[in-house]
Amino acid sequence: MSYVRVTRGILTGTVMLTVLPLSTAQADTYRFRDVLRPSGHERSMAAKYADGRSCGASADHLFSDVAAFQTCMHSRGWVVDRYTPDATQTRVAARRRAVAGSSRYIDPDTGMSCQNYGGIAVCDPPRGTVRYYDSKHGLNCTRTGLVAICSNF
Repeated sequence: MSYVRVTRGILTGTVMLTVLPLSTAQADTYRFRDVLRPSGHERSMAAKYADGRSCGASADHLFSDVAAFQTCMHSRGWVVDRYTPDATQTRVAARRRAVAGSSRYIDPDTGMSCQNYGGIAVCDPPRGTVRYYDSKHGLNCTRTGLVAICSNF
């Protein structure tokens, strides 16, 4: 195998694995690849980092304005090859969407206002007065806050 071929493979692999996170709060990953390829060769990581810094990335390869950074990098011959959102942020956003989309319900046994969070029900005292039927004891109940009064009338 020739030296040029080995070096070219290493550079290609290195360029593909370059990570430029969105910010420290969100660890989204943007991988840029060289589309300019002067003389048919991939440019070095030093060239990519230099272009990244001139487009606004910090020394830790962090940037805040994604659209402006991508536009600047594109003008220098780099395009986003792959985008990977932060898994932690994705799970948090999914949980928030699930909570926002789910409805609260009144627990038929306790009259508490409950909401499911991924298989776990969290119950709080209801706001206002709730009337429910306790099927376990066969009683009609009224709950206001923490106080529940049940009777067979």
